[in-house]
Amino acid sequence: MLIYYFDDTKRFVYTDVIDDGAQVPENATTVPPVNADGSGMYAPTWDGTKWIPMTEEEFEKEFAQPQHPEVKPEPTQEEQAAAQQMLLMADLQNKVDTLTDTVDEMTKSNQQINATLAQIMLQNATNAENGGK
Repeated sequence: MLIYYFDDTKRFVYTDVIDDGAQVPENATTVPPVNADGSGMYAPTWDGTKWIPMTEEEFEKEFAQPQHPEVKPEPTQEEQAAAQQMLLMADLQNKVDTLTDTVDEMTKSNQQINATLAQIMLQNATNAENGGK
């Protein structure tokens, strides 16, 4: 059987299960601490025959914890320096990537110029062999 314990002030503290034939302790009852609609109670107190709930306002006043704004710690100098270093590294990597792309483009352009120059030189050599015709 499920029983509901209360403390010296008669306030509910916990539940327990005992054998059906066992005697209910003096600081417990078989009456569940719930409202008539089955909803839970705010810090119920046993009056000897029924549980008496606190009002929500009484409960908030007695048990509410003060709310603290979220505190965000300031980064240390080391953390700031590390973050700055990461930004610089990312910027340098971006510049390296850009320079690599530029070198690739210039290499292709140079190869095209060399191919064109080779064709011109071949044409000039052919023209010279044909007597400039």
